[in-house]
Amino acid sequence: MRNDQLFKELLQIFFREFMELFFPSVAARLDFSRVTFLDKETFTDISQGEQREADVVARAHTLEGDPEIILAHIEVEARRRSVFPTRMFEYYMVFRLRYRLPIYPIVVYLSSGAGGLTAERHEERLFDEQVNLFTYRAVGLPDLPADEYLEHENPLGPALSALMKPSELGRVVQKYRSLRAMARTKLDDARKAVLTNIIEIYLPLNTSEQDDFQALLEGIEGKEIRDMISVYEQRGVERGIEQGIEQGIEQGIEQGKRDSLFRLLRGKFGDLPDRIISRIEGIHDAAELDRLFDQAMQVSALKDLDFKRA
Repeated sequence: MRNDQLFKELLQIFFREFMELFFPSVAARLDFSRVTFLDKETFTDISQGEQREADVVARAHTLEGDPEIILAHIEVEARRRSVFPTRMFEYYMVFRLRYRLPIYPIVVYLSSGAGGLTAERHEERLFDEQVNLFTYRAVGLPDLPADEYLEHENPLGPALSALMKPSELGRVVQKYRSLRAMARTKLDDARKAVLTNIIEIYLPLNTSEQDDFQALLEGIEGKEIRDMISVYEQRGVERGIEQGIEQGIEQGIEQGKRDSLFRLLRGKFGDLPDRIISRIEGIHDAAELDRLFDQAMQVSALKDLDFKRA
């Protein structure tokens, strides 16, 4: 699996955490219990001589009711390119015309040069006049200081610090602290595995650094990291590392959809009966969870939920 694809899946699994980490004022206005992701295959018809897919497009309800629904569009770029602002504007136009919804556009850069948290723009001029100005938000991960995110309570912060400016404490301590944050987070194992894989992929250590890292693991606090690594190493041996990563991502996506369904149902109906919880926990099909979520938004009573296909 390509690393950029892994990162795109990460943004879908941790959409709420991403928005809360980098765009807290926007996140505070979104109802994350009612977020759905649009099918990527819908967006392969942008006519510029090639087919393209948008990376992450989330349909989110707002808490304030005006507007009631928005689209959050996130693109992942390995590097900054001069043609990208035009491409981002084209996506915006397609989504805006098709769905007639306000759009919050974001790009995430995996290489340096974006300047951290910034705004970028696409400008069109005619006869020496500005006729259009399109702006979008940019998150340049390699330009952000890792030390500001290593101890962040949002678990995505320590994980993404692996892509940021190296810690002033050194790469070894940076990796140790980021993995320690993963070991201590209350996330389920599937989501924790996805974040741990991000750290392992984007913060590799050379032989000398690995020796220093191993020495840190031998300390008293290192036990929680050793225990976590031991579990993932065993799973990697049993299934193969690549397969283990993919399965972790799939499980993370499923759990995210399951959690969204639970939040929606509890928001509408209060505490859920054990039989409903058990039925939903037993569903391991992302498409089925999506179907139930859409249905849950329409029904007026729990008894109207259709579990025939579960």
